[in-house]
Amino acid sequence: MPSPLAHAVSGYVFAKFLPLTQPRTSRRRRWEILCLYPVFVATVADLDFIPQIITGKSFHRGLTHSLIFTLGFSLILAFILHNRWQFSYKQLAWITFILYGSHLVLDFFTEGRGIPLLYPFTENFFVSSITLFPGVHHSRGLWHYSHLIPISFELVYSVLLVWGVRWWRLVKANPRRNI
Repeated sequence: MPSPLAHAVSGYVFAKFLPLTQPRTSRRRRWEILCLYPVFVATVADLDFIPQIITGKSFHRGLTHSLIFTLGFSLILAFILHNRWQFSYKQLAWITFILYGSHLVLDFFTEGRGIPLLYPFTENFFVSSITLFPGVHHSRGLWHYSHLIPISFELVYSVLLVWGVRWWRLVKANPRRNI
């Protein structure tokens, strides 16, 4: 599964391409909306490890990795925040759904058992036949050397994504300039 690094960078980069209007607020509030919000939403699905720590039962890649939860989470969070940030409810709900969905997409293309995409309608796990992210074997322990492969892959992935956004911004700002 991708680490929080890959999910966070993907959410941040993905948000750069979403039609989110620039808020007329303070710099701090803009930072909160345009940077922290996408990172939070793109990584929040993995907070299902907290009940696992408390109870000892496996919750990871459960309900929080389903489309129903994604939809409910998006609608509720948009309802809570749309007045505070002065966005339309519909726009904020769609953007939240897309950002949260980016988490599911990354996990879907990861080596492993997959995600329960259609839970609670079916308990089947769905996984792509195309693997984009190498799997992490948690049973080997946190500091096992085999984790260097996924970490290296995600660092390269993250750097390329951020570089791609910077390049896109340059091209967009100067369309006649050859880069």
